[in-house]
Amino acid sequence: MSYREARQMLSAIVGSLSKRVEESEKLTRELSEHLQVLSANETRLGMDAQAAEKERLLSFMQDWMGNVKRVVERVNELQKNIRSVEQEVREMHANIERLSVPVQRAAATGAPVGVVTEDTLGRLSPTEKGVLQILAAGPKAAPEIGRLVSKSREHTARLMKTLFEQGFVEREANRQPYEYRLNDKVREALGHPSPQETTQHAR
Repeated sequence: MSYREARQMLSAIVGSLSKRVEESEKLTRELSEHLQVLSANETRLGMDAQAAEKERLLSFMQDWMGNVKRVVERVNELQKNIRSVEQEVREMHANIERLSVPVQRAAATGAPVGVVTEDTLGRLSPTEKGVLQILAAGPKAAPEIGRLVSKSREHTARLMKTLFEQGFVEREANRQPYEYRLNDKVREALGHPSPQETTQHAR
């Protein structure tokens, strides 16, 4: 929007300056005609001083008009630069969109959120599968999980957040650090009975 507003403002400036240049050219022509008349009268009336003043005025107007024309040229050059920048911005947006397509496709191949099957489990990384096998033995806090899989605290936090958002694990948010446990569907898919089922079979 800033580029569009700047271009509109510059267009208005160029239009105004162009109009003033035309008016200046008209005024210069009129002054030139008056000067010719004064020059003709100069011979008859001997108005040397007045003619010299008119010549100085005409020279000043010509210089002023030249300055205005240079300003218009600079403004036109600035407009061209703005159009060039706009083209570069459009190309950058196009490149970003092209680069985002592989990322979107890669994300589409991940495990669907909230769907737990053998197929979705098969798409997990070895580290993610290892975490699920660790949690099959019982709930564990994030620091303990990180030590067991030999990952840093930051890496473990991202790993567990991903598994939680995809519905593979549940977490106890009322305690710090978070304690994670397997989702029942994941436990069934891995072939591990829930603690309740184990207690019932023991009875």
